[in-house]
Amino acid sequence: MRNFYSKKVLTFLVAAFAAGSAVAAPFKPGNIVVARVGDGSASLSGAAAAVFLDEYTPGGTLVQSVPMPTSVSGNNRILTAAGNATTELALTRSADGRYLVLTGYSTAPGTASVASSAATDVARVIGLVGADGSVDTSTSTGDAFSGVSIRAAATADGINLYSVGASSGVRYQTLGSFASTQLNTTPTVVRGISVAGGNLYVSASTSPFVGLSQVGTGLPTAAGQTVTALPGLTPAGGSPNSFYLADLDATVPGVDVAYIADDRAAAGIQKWSLVNNTWVLNGTITGSGVRGLQGSASGSSVSLVASSANGLNLYALSDNAGYNAAPSQATLPTALVTAGANTAFRGVALAPVAPVPAIASLAPASGPVGTTVTVTGSNFTGATAVTLNGVAITGFTVVDAATLTFVVPTGATSGAVAVTTQGGTATSATAFTVTVPAPAPTIASFTPASGSTGATVTVTGTNLTGATAVSIGTLAIPSFTVVSATSLTFVLPTASGAVSGPIKVTTPGGTATSATNFNFVMAAQASQALPELAVYPNPATDYVRVEMPQGGPLTVSLRDLLGRQVLAPTVLAARQPLPLPAGLAPGVYLLEVQQGTTTAVRRIEKK
Repeated sequence: MRNFYSKKVLTFLVAAFAAGSAVAAPFKPGNIVVARVGDGSASLSGAAAAVFLDEYTPGGTLVQSVPMPTSVSGNNRILTAAGNATTELALTRSADGRYLVLTGYSTAPGTASVASSAATDVARVIGLVGADGSVDTSTSTGDAFSGVSIRAAATADGINLYSVGASSGVRYQTLGSFASTQLNTTPTVVRGISVAGGNLYVSASTSPFVGLSQVGTGLPTAAGQTVTALPGLTPAGGSPNSFYLADLDATVPGVDVAYIADDRAAAGIQKWSLVNNTWVLNGTITGSGVRGLQGSASGSSVSLVASSANGLNLYALSDNAGYNAAPSQATLPTALVTAGANTAFRGVALAPVAPVPAIASLAPASGPVGTTVTVTGSNFTGATAVTLNGVAITGFTVVDAATLTFVVPTGATSGAVAVTTQGGTATSATAFTVTVPAPAPTIASFTPASGSTGATVTVTGTNLTGATAVSIGTLAIPSFTVVSATSLTFVLPTASGAVSGPIKVTTPGGTATSATNFNFVMAAQASQALPELAVYPNPATDYVRVEMPQGGPLTVSLRDLLGRQVLAPTVLAARQPLPLPAGLAPGVYLLEVQQGTTTAVRRIEKK
């Protein structure tokens, strides 16, 4: 038996509590967590006292003490407990194993007669503590349990919460809410509560509900539920509190073994089994009164953790007898830990555990450096590491519990993807293949040879797939479209001045540069270029003439006002008319005329 609350330890805990500086670490699977009331600095009384969750190894070594809030922080409320109310502060573990649940009062330590306070003055609070050590005390039960103790709460998933106490029946609400719904009319005085086998169960000591009862069917959320006492499970003279339900026999539907904490002086832990639809008592593990009780089953073996009714002792024990057999342990073992002066143990549970992640698929299954990979699976929340072929990926993104993304980094090699969370590491069944980029891109040509803002440029070449950047000289093109491996288009953006330079296209395989320059001309400059240029008739019907005094060939093309090319570049001899496309709709168009290295733009109207 160990008493861990030496003067040195108590001094540390009091200092941490006063400073509010304790930071919880993730709980370790297999450890034991007990709810402790009091920080050891003063005698326990009916006044509110600080609450801690103490984590111990199976051997009884203190790992950490997680303080519940003693001041409001964001949405989190204070959670304290009455120092001498022995039926308060039960502790349960969620059915999915991920959370611990406890209850208390939203009032500072030292508040007098807290258990008899009105709910309008002191709110009753449900606390949810995650496997990662996070504490959420944002949930209040509203007007429930006014003037009496709130005793226990339970959940299947950390979202839907159930609570009980010395009045108000069984209550339901969701995490973070400020009011609760009463599910039943009787019993109103309830001691313990638990979710097991997909159903909701409570313990009570008032007739006709002495023992354990089921609330409705499944996990109810609405009022009007019937509470049904489990047949035969009515211990004579018993005083049931916390309980643990297990499914140890595959031939019996649902839970079939019940362990019940009895707080009478030497009662201990009762074991019951469901036989032919009736619960029968298999025996009692005696030694002292017990109030806190939780467990975990593996095959036919059950591990139990318990706390004594007087708040002094913490026990760890096991029953290997299985279904419908007397417990393999007849008496309680020596206490694992004893509470220190001016403190008391209340509820107890096995440490919560984070769910194990799983990887279902990778999309795509292959790609070059720079590829965004989407990992689909489950339980990715809180992922701490992602690796590709054993090499860490930095900057991954957890989209939600089922989706995670990362970008294949430079130097990555083919291999399995692994995702690590607090619950463990998941490894993909198939490898992601890092592909070698295509042969370097090339640019064969581009059209038109020049243009202004709004004009569409088409680049023709090879290996243009996956292009990441396009530029004209020093001008970066903000948006472009890869049509195919041999074609790419972009619209000339607004620029502060004329630009002339080669077109460059960058892909994972390298950068291609055009052999000739593209002339990006400003619209105002183009309209003033080649002042001797004559274009007539304008408006035109079927053709226009494009003439220069000095003669010589001209290259002309036609665009609409959106920059779309409606007539491909055409070379005109001197005095040669330019036929307009037969299907060209009436309207205003931009005629681009190039002579030598100079480009001019004129507006023409098609009748």
